[in-house]
Amino acid sequence: MRKTVTGLVLASALLSSVMVAQRAPQQDVDLQAAIRTETVDGDLRGAIALYGNLAKSSDRALAVQALVRMAGAYQKLGDTEARNIYERIVREFPDRKEEVALARARLGGTAAVASAKGDRAVWTGPNVDSFGRVSPDGRFITYVDWNDGRLMMHDVAANVDRALTPAAPNYSQQAMGSAISRDGKQVAYVWLAEKGVEFRIAALQGSGFLEPRRLNTDYFSPFDWSPDDKWIAAAISRPDRTDEPDRTDEIGLIAVADGSFRSLKSVGRSLVRTANGKTSIRFSPDGKYIAYDRPSTDTSLQRDVFVLAIDGGREIPAVVHSANDAVMGWSPDGTRLLFSSDRTGTVGLWAQPFADGRAQGSPELLKSDIGPSFSLGLTASGALYVYKSISNRDITIAPIDLEAGKLIGPPVSFTQGFVDGAGFADWSPDGKYLAYPVTSNNGCVAIRSVATGQVRRLAHTLSDASAPRWSPDGRRLLAKGHDVRGREGIFQIDAQSGEATAVILGEVTGLAEWSPDGKKVYFSGQLPPYRSGVIVERDLASGSEREVRGGARSPDGQYVALRRQDASTKTASLLIAPFAGGEPREVVRLTQPEVFEQGNVWTPDSSAVMFVKNTGARRELWLVPVAGGRPRKLDIDPDIWLEGSRGGWAGFSLSPDGRSIAFQMGKSAAEVWALENFLPK
Repeated sequence: MRKTVTGLVLASALLSSVMVAQRAPQQDVDLQAAIRTETVDGDLRGAIALYGNLAKSSDRALAVQALVRMAGAYQKLGDTEARNIYERIVREFPDRKEEVALARARLGGTAAVASAKGDRAVWTGPNVDSFGRVSPDGRFITYVDWNDGRLMMHDVAANVDRALTPAAPNYSQQAMGSAISRDGKQVAYVWLAEKGVEFRIAALQGSGFLEPRRLNTDYFSPFDWSPDDKWIAAAISRPDRTDEPDRTDEIGLIAVADGSFRSLKSVGRSLVRTANGKTSIRFSPDGKYIAYDRPSTDTSLQRDVFVLAIDGGREIPAVVHSANDAVMGWSPDGTRLLFSSDRTGTVGLWAQPFADGRAQGSPELLKSDIGPSFSLGLTASGALYVYKSISNRDITIAPIDLEAGKLIGPPVSFTQGFVDGAGFADWSPDGKYLAYPVTSNNGCVAIRSVATGQVRRLAHTLSDASAPRWSPDGRRLLAKGHDVRGREGIFQIDAQSGEATAVILGEVTGLAEWSPDGKKVYFSGQLPPYRSGVIVERDLASGSEREVRGGARSPDGQYVALRRQDASTKTASLLIAPFAGGEPREVVRLTQPEVFEQGNVWTPDSSAVMFVKNTGARRELWLVPVAGGRPRKLDIDPDIWLEGSRGGWAGFSLSPDGRSIAFQMGKSAAEVWALENFLPK
């Protein structure tokens, strides 16, 4: 029955394409505009209105397509109106058998029954991680404990965790990506040692720490073992030249016996940063092929699926589509290549028939909505283990009175366009928009209207975008990330077109900031030619640089706020110093167990600095005037934005008029799910 349903859905897609060609050109333009409003702009309510107009068309193919899309948009909003629309499709469009089959499935037909029987959370809690793989029997999942850098293994059946490596003091060593062999007896993993990188293999003995064998000292990302456990599919990024940050990525095989690497494909641009879900590489069950996903061009971040024969054959395009497609694995019999795709508006699980070294026919939809997921591998029985975000953490705004030191109204969440993975928000200079990074789906920068709540993604210009900052004129954003060529650095992003232009190429640390006139930027860097811990000022016009005083700069550019610790007295101080030079002045001193948390936030008029103090028993929000005066505790509980965060910066920002505060509420969490019973009989 499942094969029938998925086949009908695919037939619907093919038939719809024919109907599109026959209908009036303007109607097709209107449908595509509605889809862009939903998927690119993120304006679900606006898209629903457009779909509603199209659903009134006398063209039944167009009307039912619009209804299917409208129901999907309502589902994203969590609105029960989706069910009413699916019932309407079943009731009013009996001649549209494919759409009716899909509607019945989403109402609780075949797909829902299979989901109830097979889809289940197998690992929950704060340690859930994507830097590992599931064992062939589904019993164990490797992962990294990010608190101390240890390689760990979670026992799914017993719900207990085992440390495979000892903890390293002060993050001097760190485990990264890992993969379990097909016989379940070995693990390959990356180890960041004090003197470099090591690619290791170790036997998974019953207890105690691993006794690894070092294969090489290149930073390979391991993805999958060959069926005979003789090879490990891996990828590596190499600089094109020692003086250039461009990178050429290679996909290949690491010999388990001696650690030698056989390159199979040079993709010419960045494929992976680490084994954390940016791409996926999987051996076919017969060991003759590897499947992987990568951008099909050097100017796009949308991914397609390719297959490569390990005997050195040509690259085979297996799944090429305008949607974002990612490899999930192979069916146990090797006849289907499994991949995820957002081509229907939600992320679904699909199967591409594969035989004789090439794709056969059209893909089948197996599950219509699995959410943004990353494959941790398939078990021998055909269960697909996926890492998926279940976060509901999103941007929230509340009115604030800084003089009274309290919120004067309840936090208000936006009702439109929830975007999974939203990060710290920055206000536009006119206070009308918020810009923030999004970590899901390769990452991008989102711009949200404060007045309407509508969100627009500056998609597919930067991946791993972080810490966007508005320029003083409100036309540009400054952000860290990787461009479409895979180059890491700081980029200017056009706030309208999303076009990204490199400012600094190379690894940088901390936040990149604008000067008050927008003519200079400030950043810190780790790699040559920049020294660690040094703040650099770059003139955008001339490219000239100079080292300047570090710290959080005031909006008027006159002062910096910085911190110092004194281990001998067990104290920490908040200092204010003139940016142009001069001795810093202490404005706050804390004595252990009290400590500062998060960053320093200036008030918009540069008159005061806000900071979070942890007393050991609770967190408190404080404000200290720059011109003198006693610090005062505000009647605001910072846990409303700190609770539920999963590490990193989870702070707040003030609107340009100082009357509103933006922060995050909700929980950041992830789970590992086992998807079963999805393959056709």
